[in-house]
Amino acid sequence: MVRISHGVRPLVVAVLLGGVLGVSGCTPSDAPDAAASSQAAASRLSTEQAQRLAIFRFNNFDSGVRAVTFSIEGQQPVTFSGWVDYAAAAGYGFASTTVNGAADTGLLRFTPQTLGYQPSTLDEAPLPVPADGWTDSPLDPSATSLSNVVSVLLSLGNDRPDNPQLLQQTDALWLRSDDVDGVPVDVLAGPTSDAPATAPPSDAASTIRYWIDETGHLLKAEIPVAGEADAWTSVEFSDADAGVSLAVPTP
Repeated sequence: MVRISHGVRPLVVAVLLGGVLGVSGCTPSDAPDAAASSQAAASRLSTEQAQRLAIFRFNNFDSGVRAVTFSIEGQQPVTFSGWVDYAAAAGYGFASTTVNGAADTGLLRFTPQTLGYQPSTLDEAPLPVPADGWTDSPLDPSATSLSNVVSVLLSLGNDRPDNPQLLQQTDALWLRSDDVDGVPVDVLAGPTSDAPATAPPSDAASTIRYWIDETGHLLKAEIPVAGEADAWTSVEFSDADAGVSLAVPTP
């Protein structure tokens, strides 16, 4: 059991108990325009679109480490900048929040089983990953927005492609064309389940949205906030610098 004493940093509470990062604290990321566009233009996946949706997780895995940034907004906004190692199923980076006008900063690390935190006075996550000083708690995707976001991030890698023919049979959708920093992409809504769709597509609000380029690489994702209509957490992806490793040095 984690015991929180008076004076403990708010980001510690956010990581371990969810006091700062509850799902009600998030706000939309361009949600009205995106929702309107999705409803107007949504269509079933073409063969080429299904192939790109099927390959992006494998491309993440094949890339190994990808740089990621996201912001969870609200009265106490939290930002994260770091990396996800899809081959190792691990993430690490720098997080910050603001409480009563004062910045609270620390390091996060996460796996499918655990979410760890340690305070930091730096302004970015150092490499290599520190071996000591961590306070870990079980990762419960339903506990907080932070837990949900990092859990989703870890799920976006796989050692083999998905089946594009099966994806075409689901309720996955093409929403619109867009660009990310000048790179043309298609915005695709992932399926709500693996089952074949039994009705025409009508609503993409409850699924993750993916900005995927013509090579099948993920550049951006929007994760819906549970219980909040048209509320999303936006995650940006880019290539990690050469040599970045999330392996913890052996003493």
